[in-house]
Amino acid sequence: MKPPSIFKLFLKELKHDYFALAGLILFSIILLAIFIGAPVINYFYDVMRVDPKILPVSPADSGTLLGLDSLGRNQFHLLFVAARNSLYLAFGVTFFSFLLGATVGVISGFYGGKIDSIVMRITDTWSMIPFLMVVIVLLNIFGKTVFNFIFFLTIFTWVTRARLLRAAALAQRNLDYINASKTLGTPNLIIIIREMLPNLVDVAIANLVLTLAANIGIETGLSLLGFGLGWNYPSLGVMMQNATNPMYLQHFWWVWAPSLVLVVTMMLCVNFVGNALQRVSDPKQRRG
Repeated sequence: MKPPSIFKLFLKELKHDYFALAGLILFSIILLAIFIGAPVINYFYDVMRVDPKILPVSPADSGTLLGLDSLGRNQFHLLFVAARNSLYLAFGVTFFSFLLGATVGVISGFYGGKIDSIVMRITDTWSMIPFLMVVIVLLNIFGKTVFNFIFFLTIFTWVTRARLLRAAALAQRNLDYINASKTLGTPNLIIIIREMLPNLVDVAIANLVLTLAANIGIETGLSLLGFGLGWNYPSLGVMMQNATNPMYLQHFWWVWAPSLVLVVTMMLCVNFVGNALQRVSDPKQRRG
């Protein structure tokens, strides 16, 4: 009898986990709204055009949904563009760090022995580097561009993915189907791609989703502290930077609160969905 697919198992989990179901629906709505709404906005007129003489204007006084910031920009329009930019960065870091980590981890776990030992020692050494401090320094040296942001975060965030996939590959490498393929003379690369990787999909997807939530938080945190890409590339963290000003925090809530609510909502939604996927990969934890 053919085992149920990861998609069917995930649907069963959603039936027993209303938080994950609500998170999936809400996050899908947010994504659709952001990636449909952002292109409609005139980037140069509604987002980048500023009037430094204007103080923050409340939604009631400005006639807009979320008011105006201190530069006279429509906060509602800015929120769409900032959210899209934050998601671009988070998706980029998540994809490339996972690709690098999965490649290293699967190869290390498949071959084992000396190769695994050498790779793991390099990984352990690399993981001891305080990557956020190093990333901040590198961004200031080489410039705060989208490419540099994604590249530097990628090369320092792949370690966890490598360890996870390495452990999963080690559990698979001595199973009968792998040994049978080796006995038949199948090249190792074909065995990894055709035989092993399909059996690691459930673990990989769960980690990929949870990593996305973490990367949204990392991008927001760096931008909030002033180490992001700045106002030339507005993001949710850049919008929340206004909360570091006590006057804005107390009197101009509309300048920073919407971006905070959106970040927290997206991270919670992604975490709920990721936890459901994680249970799919572990039969002992499944609710469905």
